[in-house]
Amino acid sequence: MAVSCDMCHPHAANTHPETYPKFQPQLGRVALLRDMIDWCIENPVRGEHLDPNGPTMRALEAYIMAQRKGVPMNYGKH
Repeated sequence: MAVSCDMCHPHAANTHPETYPKFQPQLGRVALLRDMIDWCIENPVRGEHLDPNGPTMRALEAYIMAQRKGVPMNYGKH
């Protein structure tokens, strides 16, 4: 079965860009939002590594930020 981002994150839900940078157990280090985007692309989605400064990564970051704009921050939860 193919996996896509929206299966876990419809409309960028459950991404919490406002909480980055933060420690991510999956990576074992403090990560930026783009690090987690790339991790998700490479692991659950099984896609190819994205250039962290490339147009695709920038578009994904912009999409997530735009979708989450105006959503109240839930400090301490994530």
